[in-house]
Amino acid sequence: MKKHGLPMMMFVAVGFILPLTVTIADEAKRAAPEGQALYKKHCNMCHFPDKADKKMGPGLKDLLKNTELPLSKKPASVEVVREQINKGSKAMPAFGKKLSAKEMDALMEYLKTL
Repeated sequence: MKKHGLPMMMFVAVGFILPLTVTIADEAKRAAPEGQALYKKHCNMCHFPDKADKKMGPGLKDLLKNTELPLSKKPASVEVVREQINKGSKAMPAFGKKLSAKEMDALMEYLKTL
């Protein structure tokens, strides 16, 4: 019996964690279409979604997969990007009053997919 204890515990743990992971991934996929629509409406005119090349602002491909943001060189994290979108910068308008918290969440989920 002792020989089967660890594999059984691993099986139970995977059985618990895997559905949780799928649920989180499903939420991200559901948010992505809304986020994509918001991106097209508010961001696409200045930022490429599918390459890092500069349009008016930097391209956003792999934005949150890099270690730092292309212009500010700040850490490439959800929190830093969210703050940038909310407050804006010299060349970028602030969207904090234009997007609801739910819309911002959806946009951030979409940016994670780029």
